[in-house]
Amino acid sequence: MSYISLYRKYRPKSFRDITGQEFIVRTLTNAIKQSKVSHAYIFAGPKGIGKTTIAKIFAKAVNCLHPIDGDACNQCEHCKIINENQTTDILELDAASNNGVDEVRSIIEGVRFLPANLNKKVYIIDEAHMLTTQAWNAMLKTVEEAPSHVIFIFATTEMHKIPATILSRSQHFLFSRLTNEQLTNMISDIASKESIKVDQDAIAKIVVLADGSARDALSILEQMAMYTNNQVALKDIIELFGLIDLDNKINLINLVLAKDTQAIMKLLDQYSENGINFSQLANDLTVILIDKLIYLQTKNIAILKALNETNVEAININENECIKLINVWQESFMKMRNAIDLRFYFELAIFNSFEINSQEAQKIPSSIVQPKNEIKQPIQTKNESPSNMELPPLDKVFKVTTYAKPDKPKIKETVIKPSVVLDKELLFNQIAHNNNKTSQDIVKTFLSGVKDHNRLKVLSFVVAAEKVLVASNNGAILLFNDEIDAELLNIKTKNYDFLIEIKKYFGHPIYFIGFSKEESKKLAQSYMLARKQGQTYDEPDVTPLKEILKANNSIEQAAFEIFGGE
Repeated sequence: MSYISLYRKYRPKSFRDITGQEFIVRTLTNAIKQSKVSHAYIFAGPKGIGKTTIAKIFAKAVNCLHPIDGDACNQCEHCKIINENQTTDILELDAASNNGVDEVRSIIEGVRFLPANLNKKVYIIDEAHMLTTQAWNAMLKTVEEAPSHVIFIFATTEMHKIPATILSRSQHFLFSRLTNEQLTNMISDIASKESIKVDQDAIAKIVVLADGSARDALSILEQMAMYTNNQVALKDIIELFGLIDLDNKINLINLVLAKDTQAIMKLLDQYSENGINFSQLANDLTVILIDKLIYLQTKNIAILKALNETNVEAININENECIKLINVWQESFMKMRNAIDLRFYFELAIFNSFEINSQEAQKIPSSIVQPKNEIKQPIQTKNESPSNMELPPLDKVFKVTTYAKPDKPKIKETVIKPSVVLDKELLFNQIAHNNNKTSQDIVKTFLSGVKDHNRLKVLSFVVAAEKVLVASNNGAILLFNDEIDAELLNIKTKNYDFLIEIKKYFGHPIYFIGFSKEESKKLAQSYMLARKQGQTYDEPDVTPLKEILKANNSIEQAAFEIFGGE
């Protein structure tokens, strides 16, 4: 018998075997039990988390002769021929290689015919975002007026590329990455069944490398089992995947902060010789910096992913620098995903980091040729002359140009970021009490378009959200699988650049607050109890957010008045 890969061997055959995606499974099984199956579905989410698998199970469940609580029985005649791939009524099309009008026309022709063996014909179109515009246009009428015996399921990793005309005619399901706990349990269970001995540290590293993908986790486990003869240890993963230990990464961050170019380049040469994966290293540095940022904000060691109490103080960096470095390394990681020369982008991120963590204020040159339209200088004191007058750091108020500007009087520095303390419980209650569908739809549309946004690095912290829990005119509660991702959003929601982008879209600043599932469940119970007792809540007050925008705008206006519109 030929060998079968682990991710294929352990692919779930029924909804009860699915790991994660509880909300989606519940909705689909309820639709089958209540005979309210739609004609078109869109399954969207990252790779390797079960979109195609759930599509196949759903196709089997709707055709099952004896469904069990909305799930396939896997015993009836229909289930058996589906499991053995002996029916032509469930068709799977890979749109990555079959994305033209001709392929769609064959689907349109086939839709007219009744199923040969089953009750329903199900078309599963994988990588649906790869279909051409002409192909979508050709399919539109068929999707809109699909016969009662036909179901379309579009699976995609890039939902924002699906035409709005298709979105409006389909039910959408946003799949989320598996949690670390879910992946850990899955790896441990399958390793036990396959007699693979895996250390707990090795499992934790596989979970990190898999990044929420069940398929990637099993592929890595399988590869390591072959490499180590079923004796998987952490050192083997580090060796095979070109990883470096935590202390080495912290040392690299400190060298970047110190701008020690010679030591950094020597270290990078060693990494290249050892086959280190620069893309994974960039991601790891981001995780470390996020941990440091969370620690600076919370002083809570327990919620950190990578750092601990012995090394969290080893990185000497403030909050502002930390946020900027996170954006640099995250942007670098995104570029590396499709790049050939990974080291080039890694080095570029290092030099960009040098610019960010610079502590020296730039000064206007002392010798400047005065233009013809001479600008009157203010009266100087004895100890003050145009040559020694200092201005605030230019990188805080405008993009530095390559030419000199006349001396100007020193302006008083304005507070850039007024202190805003988030009362998360109060905000939860206020937004929940004023929740409305219109606001929810607007926020959902905003989130679906973030990946295409020209300032993704500013809004990147909303991308990890699993769903919009509630939304009002002045706020939105986003649900996260990971508590740390939720906390990062709560830090970012007070950021000036973040608020600017929010204001551009919504017309005014609003609160974006993140909660983990467990925390939101507790707050929801507390809110319902208060509501039963007659408690009411006003809309969240966005005045503190407006103050942040106002304070920063005053600095920009001062810079404009002094330096002009360059």
